[in-house]
Amino acid sequence: MRTPVKWLTTTDHKAIGTLYLVTAFAQAFTMHGTIMLLMFATPLFAGFANWIMPLQIGAPDVAFPRLNMLAYWLYLFGSLIVVGGFLTPQGAADFGWFAYSPLSGVVRSPGIGADMWIMGLALSGFGTILGAVNFITTIVCMRAPGMTMFRMPIFTWNVLLTGVLVLLAFPSRGVHHRVAVLRHHFRGHSGLLPEADVRLHRSGRRDDFHRRTLGDGLGAPHVRHRRRTPAVLLLHDLPHRGPHRCEVLQLDRHHVDHYVIFGTVVFAMFSGFHFWWPKFTGKMLDERLGKITFWTLFIGFHGTFLVQHWLGAEGMLRRIPDYLAADGFTALNTVSTIFSFLLGLAVLPFFYNVWKTAKYGKRVEADDPWGYGRSLEWATSCPPPRHNFLTLPRIRSESPAFDLHHPEIAAQEDALRGGERAALVPERSGRA
Repeated sequence: MRTPVKWLTTTDHKAIGTLYLVTAFAQAFTMHGTIMLLMFATPLFAGFANWIMPLQIGAPDVAFPRLNMLAYWLYLFGSLIVVGGFLTPQGAADFGWFAYSPLSGVVRSPGIGADMWIMGLALSGFGTILGAVNFITTIVCMRAPGMTMFRMPIFTWNVLLTGVLVLLAFPSRGVHHRVAVLRHHFRGHSGLLPEADVRLHRSGRRDDFHRRTLGDGLGAPHVRHRRRTPAVLLLHDLPHRGPHRCEVLQLDRHHVDHYVIFGTVVFAMFSGFHFWWPKFTGKMLDERLGKITFWTLFIGFHGTFLVQHWLGAEGMLRRIPDYLAADGFTALNTVSTIFSFLLGLAVLPFFYNVWKTAKYGKRVEADDPWGYGRSLEWATSCPPPRHNFLTLPRIRSESPAFDLHHPEIAAQEDALRGGERAALVPERSGRA
């Protein structure tokens, strides 16, 4: 049982991963866009990466345990600064999670809530950068003997490539946050997109900047959604010319971001929790409650957001506070509202599952309670010891845990590989 002091001072990558996961899940229901992406999705990735990635490569810990701890606290305090804007006289930042201009200028956002938003995200971003450095160094330098790059699981590859993307994107964003603070006080600022500033400086005219960058109110991040694979697949079969072109644009701009982000991040989160819960806690979540969680989430998700695409196709714009009954949007919005309650209720079976498992669940005895785990985290106890492995198995394929628990199948595969190599040797000799 960990005491509060141990939780506050821990450098164990598994404990820090738990802190990330708990903090991300608790903040998912407060501020919308900023917390949804930067304070929920990002630390959710960091939490799973902290917990699972060192186990999958056979490392005893991350490369820099104290830096790992610092990264979490930077994220936490940065997030608290952002949310703390609610306590200021003018309230938290209200110019949109991408700081749309001109709403983000000092005239329309005069309070310090905007400054707290900017500085909090900058502080949290530094934690993300430090975490990325740690993940990359761990993967490159601390793999177990035999764990070659091409034997790493796809999850570890995702952690590595995401870390590289963070190092490419977040440092420039951090610098831009500081510039944004100065602009907010002295002359207003054009938002947090570097390319937007380049266009503004190049044209020298604010109205030209609005026309070229923001268009008719559809911000730059939503323009980019049209290039993403899920949005492209969604719109692929729709005609792109004639009178239907406006429908395509409306469909794209209305809730594509929620459909993509929620449909990937949240479903993946619940999948990861159910799959790795025995590794986290030593107990298996209830399968029946897990299926109830999935179907409730699935039906509530599509009932909430899929109909919003239909509303967009009918011409309903984003971010409008009200509409007329004559517009014909009432029925589908009512359907979306009803299903949104179902979507919210979908977390209740999961929370009950967690409570029931913690109180009544049987502790698993096997390293791999699923029976056919492939990657290396299933070759140690549930939960793992402080430094993850008492002994490391021999790694001779991309499925070291499966080879350990099913040696007879591994021997057959080795024999088949040996026979293939033996068959190739005379063939090559004959050609020579």
